[in-house]
Amino acid sequence: YLNLRNAILNNNSQIENEENDIKYELNEQNDENVNTPIVGNSMEFGEGFSADDQKDIEAYKKAKQASQDAEQAAKDAENASKEAEEAAKEAVNLKESDKSYTKAKEACTAASKAKKAVETALKAKDDAETALKTSETPEKPSRINLFSRKTKEYAEKAKNAYEKAKNAY
Repeated sequence: YLNLRNAILNNNSQIENEENDIKYELNEQNDENVNTPIVGNSMEFGEGFSADDQKDIEAYKKAKQASQDAEQAAKDAENASKEAEEAAKEAVNLKESDKSYTKAKEACTAASKAKKAVETALKAKDDAETALKTSETPEKPSRINLFSRKTKEYAEKAKNAYEKAKNAY
C-alpha cells in the first residue's frame, strides 16, 4: 500500500514538473515572439493563434460567407430569370392590354433582380478570391493549411455559383 502511494505521489510530481517545463518553454517562446500576439484560444486546436493564423481564419470565414452568398445569388438569379421569362411570355400572349403592360413590367423587375443577383455573386466570388490570396503563404502549420484548403474550396464554390448566376441571367 505504501509503495503504491509513493508511486502515485512520485508520478504526480513528475507530471507537475513536466507541466512546469512546458509552461517555461512556452514563456520562452513568447519572449522570443514578442511581435507575434497570441490571439485567443481555439477549442479546435487547443492553443493560441498567432496574428498570421488569425488572418487565415478571417480569410476562411470570408470565403465561406462569400461562397454562401454566391450560391444564394445563383439561386436568386435562376428564379428571377424564370420569373422574367414567364412574365415576358404572358405579356406577349396578352398583346396590347393593361395586363400585358403589367406583365412586361414584372418581366423587367425580375430581370433586374436576376442582374442584381449576378452582381452579388460576382462580389462574393471576388471576396472569396481575395480571401484566398490572403491565405496563400508558403510555410504554415497543418492546422492552418486546413483553413487554407477550406478557403480554396469555398472560393471555388463561389466561382461556380457566379458562373451559374451569370448563365441564368
